[in-house]
Amino acid sequence: MAKRAAKSAKPAEQANGKLRLIKVAMRMFADKGYDGITVRDISAAADVSVGLINHHFGSKEGLREAVDRYFIEQFEEVLFEQRPAPANADEGIAQSVEFTENWINRHIDDWDLTKAYMRRALLEGSDWGAGLFDRFYNVARTAVDRSDADGNIRPDVDRLWLPLLVMYLELGTLLLEPYVERVLGKSGFDRELWRRRHKAYIDLIYRGVRPDK
Repeated sequence: MAKRAAKSAKPAEQANGKLRLIKVAMRMFADKGYDGITVRDISAAADVSVGLINHHFGSKEGLREAVDRYFIEQFEEVLFEQRPAPANADEGIAQSVEFTENWINRHIDDWDLTKAYMRRALLEGSDWGAGLFDRFYNVARTAVDRSDADGNIRPDVDRLWLPLLVMYLELGTLLLEPYVERVLGKSGFDRELWRRRHKAYIDLIYRGVRPDK
């Protein structure tokens, strides 16, 4: 019945249904790991049939691929945001801070789930985590390459390590969050601390790699 209903559902309804399944699976993978969850577990938690999940995603692997795509699309936004070229470092920093603020506003409601998912994947040390790391690296690599092509990186900056250094800044806060909270008294993803952290990161990277203009 659920499978037939999916075929007759309107496209918007199907899209909403798929997104709900993706978020349910994302939460369960974050809680128990990829190998610790079955399609039947996900179907029970989402109150749908196994057949409906297979209809939308083909398999458990297909569902995880959809979850990973949903996860990484949040970060790919940095590649597609069209921004005018800044006249100087101060303008570039202000522009990047504004973009980051808008990004946080769009994703703040899902951030607890997003960070739990990535933390679990990376700490498992499995193919799941390796694949997610590779996708995240490709986002950072592409962002650096585009900035380089636009003339926004000094010639002497190490292009091999720069995308990884950007990742260290972001993933360090994620993986060390419990210890950061002990030092600061709040999570590094507390709204105000998050704002200050990104401004500090942007200032560090922007002034550290930008040519003098």
